[in-house]
Amino acid sequence: MASSYTICLLPGDGIGTEVTECGRRVLDFLSEQGGPSFDYDVRPAGYDTFLEVGHSLPDESLDAAKLADAVLVGAMDVAQIPPHGGDPLGGLRIGLEVSASVRPSRTIDGIIGPADDIDCVVVREVTEGLYSRDEYMGDDNAAYAVRVVTREASTKTARMAFAQAVARQEIYGRPSRVTAVHKVGVLKLSDGLFLEACADVARDFPEVIYETANVDACAMDMVRNPGHFDVILATNVFGDILSDVAAGLAAGLGLAASACIGDRWAYFEPVHGTAPDIAGKGIANPCATILTVAMMLRHLGEDESADAVENAVYAVLAKGTVRTGDLGGVATSAEMTNAVLTALSTK
Repeated sequence: MASSYTICLLPGDGIGTEVTECGRRVLDFLSEQGGPSFDYDVRPAGYDTFLEVGHSLPDESLDAAKLADAVLVGAMDVAQIPPHGGDPLGGLRIGLEVSASVRPSRTIDGIIGPADDIDCVVVREVTEGLYSRDEYMGDDNAAYAVRVVTREASTKTARMAFAQAVARQEIYGRPSRVTAVHKVGVLKLSDGLFLEACADVARDFPEVIYETANVDACAMDMVRNPGHFDVILATNVFGDILSDVAAGLAAGLGLAASACIGDRWAYFEPVHGTAPDIAGKGIANPCATILTVAMMLRHLGEDESADAVENAVYAVLAKGTVRTGDLGGVATSAEMTNAVLTALSTK
């Protein structure tokens, strides 16, 4: 008998609401084909929610996220939310006690990108660092931001990275590598603590190659030799930047999926933004969301469905006859989703 799950949907703002609906169509199609079934709890969050109720992440939305089996999140216009309006993504990360962001990037057949051999995962801590939201104005007319790095959070993130490396070893049948990035020459205490935590975890995984790299050198090597990297392990800001570098080297943000995973809860979101210039036109690329749905399915233990969804997206992209504007085509969001569903029905 197929399993049943409750999915909390936070559609967000702009194209987030549109592509999230495309992801829902894929889940519904799986159910119709005898796969797992899904009940949806749709809740508000984001800038539009702030305008409507005065807060970007109502308590009821966070409570619903905690009760669900998984959370699917659309892009949110966090830049426009004033400080008193809350931080919906930060609130989710802290409220759901996630340990790390996991963002895979890989070369895709049919998509021409700057790198033809990138296949890596960026795992980054997402609750602290320079994004710890501890900022203040000093008496000297200067603004200060506090960078927080704890051993506990660093250890959890490192364990997530090494778990990803072990999984990749099983998939590819070869030793995998974890590269911990830092700027310890300048950030001696904070990055020093981060590297200590990473090294402690590395000792528990002797089968995984472990190395460290300065963040600037890592960025350069990602461009010069992207095939070197398997799993990149980073603090919050460094990982945020490097994960976009990886996405750009692969296929762009229109195909970039991600997950924020903790010991108890997890949420899943495409990497791209709200794209206000095309919002409401029905032409956004839904593939990042659909690939994010595949990550969610895998997290739920539905590996067969996850593989089917990923393979359907890759088959459509490789064929190249249906593509949205960001990929050089003219297809609408619905047409791209229909093409994925057609490919999915042949699996």
